[in-house]
Amino acid sequence: MKKFLVCILFLLPLSLMAQEVAGTWSGKLEVGGQSLRIVFHLTPHADGWQATMDSPDQGATGIPVDSVAVSPMGVTLTVSPLKMTYTGGFMGKDNLIGALTQHGQQLSLMLTRGAVEPLRRPQEPVKPYPYREEEFAFVSRDEALPLQGTLTIPQGEGPFPALILISGSGTQNRDLELKGHKSFLVLADRLTRAGYAVLRFDDRGYGASPEEQQRLQYTTTDHYVLDALGAFDALRKHSAIDASKVGICGHSEGGAIGVMALAEEPELPYVVSLAGMMVSGAELMVTQNRATMTVQGVPQEVTDSYCRALERLYAKWFDETPNELTADVDRLVAEVTVGETLSAALLENLKKVAKWAQNPWFYRFVRMNPLEGAAKIGDRPIFAVNGTKDIQVDAEANLGRLEALQKPTITTRRFEGLNHMLQPCTTGAVAEYGQIETTIDEQLMADLVAWLHENISITK
Repeated sequence: MKKFLVCILFLLPLSLMAQEVAGTWSGKLEVGGQSLRIVFHLTPHADGWQATMDSPDQGATGIPVDSVAVSPMGVTLTVSPLKMTYTGGFMGKDNLIGALTQHGQQLSLMLTRGAVEPLRRPQEPVKPYPYREEEFAFVSRDEALPLQGTLTIPQGEGPFPALILISGSGTQNRDLELKGHKSFLVLADRLTRAGYAVLRFDDRGYGASPEEQQRLQYTTTDHYVLDALGAFDALRKHSAIDASKVGICGHSEGGAIGVMALAEEPELPYVVSLAGMMVSGAELMVTQNRATMTVQGVPQEVTDSYCRALERLYAKWFDETPNELTADVDRLVAEVTVGETLSAALLENLKKVAKWAQNPWFYRFVRMNPLEGAAKIGDRPIFAVNGTKDIQVDAEANLGRLEALQKPTITTRRFEGLNHMLQPCTTGAVAEYGQIETTIDEQLMADLVAWLHENISITK
């Protein structure tokens, strides 16, 4: 009987601990002037504890926590792939006071029991919509690759002018869902309410099986152009669409895809570029790194030194094959950093960049000039907008490249204070995207509709 009582006394604290610790704990991490929400979900398990982590402002959910230690004093949670550890002590039953350590940096983080405050996205449309919505299947011009999207059609008889939305780098879904925002859902809603049909579709490879992803591993921007033109071919055949007024509206790399498609397809009537890339990939990447390092507070001399080395490295992309570039990465990096003083971490980063030459998309991207076929564009209208706080696609450099063509049918606009996702922002840093409630600036969307009415009008 005495042994049995000891067991009961031993198990009682563990049971109470499970009741006290299990559940959701959330808090805000202050990083470089930004507030980043962190959420942990703790669940008791037969062998101890299990946990996952969310970072809602970065659009990350369900990150496995591979080590969970719970004691009467507090908890320790480790996410090895992120080199991250959180250690917190109990303050009452609803608070943990502690610190999160990552890459040697320690930041205070208080976690409170309960779900994280939900994201506010006031621009997202709510059903029922005042327009029709249907699934739309089509095939790319690239070996008839099947693709799937959503077509929104204004109420009425039509036929309607239409836009095809093209996302930027990375494999995106049809809504361009990023950091809690659904940019293409919001944009499609605004345009359709204004009288334009809109097709948005999942990028090739989105949700694909490992076998399909393996087949698509050699995809480059040129293939995405063929996907856009496949959508163009199919949409022009739709009974509700005016075949003479189907244009492309691309964001970021999608803007480059739009102007490349314009040069490729003489019947494509117009293109809209939203924060679109118009300079070469090599120039874009150097400018992007410089802007990012500046926002992060890296000393100017370090930024200049690294970007000079990066520029020399990308210059070699034009003279050497991927195999030649990666045959001796140490030698290559030593060569491009002659005369520069860089930390071991930055040298390692340059080596990683050099190895990316083996990635078909990246190798082509660095060498790519979106306006190489500018002579074939003719007088077809282009509407291009960029935000002045865009650190991924610099407004001056990229809009300036279009303006240099000196065509009266090209309209460019700079929107003060907008970031790469076309949101009003503070710094333009990627970390801000999820924290901003606005998905796309309202004035920008109003100006886009006004341009369409004037240049691709419904009655024209």
